[in-house]
Amino acid sequence: MRQITKDIQINMDGNRIGFRLFKLDAFSGVMLLRLLMRLEDHQKCHPEQAAAQAKDLTMLDLIASLTEEELRSVMTSVLNHVSVLLPAGPQPVMTGSEWGYPELEHDTPSCMKLLLEGVAWSLSGFFGEGGSGTENGSPDTSP
Repeated sequence: MRQITKDIQINMDGNRIGFRLFKLDAFSGVMLLRLLMRLEDHQKCHPEQAAAQAKDLTMLDLIASLTEEELRSVMTSVLNHVSVLLPAGPQPVMTGSEWGYPELEHDTPSCMKLLLEGVAWSLSGFFGEGGSGTENGSPDTSP
């Protein structure tokens, strides 16, 4: 059976908080792949820049290459596929463009960790075993 959920924990204000990631739906996953392919195409079209950088593409490169509108769309899509694990049961982090777990609304580091982990895990089937490695503090999420 295909695994479509993954439980992780991140530190928020000195506490370990559990989150459940859901793989992106097919449409959101394809949208994300198109953005990644655009970044790879840009690197191929500008080999002098790619050689100067001398590194493999990472999820951070993908996120850095997005326009503000694309970034908002990707973040919203990923965070709509994340629930916080509360004693009363899972609570969606976002529903549409509304925060379901307001504690994250102004917590950029935690949202970034969830974004990187969600993107890497959702796309892991395309690039072999995936995961961002954020559990051990290394955000290298190269595809």
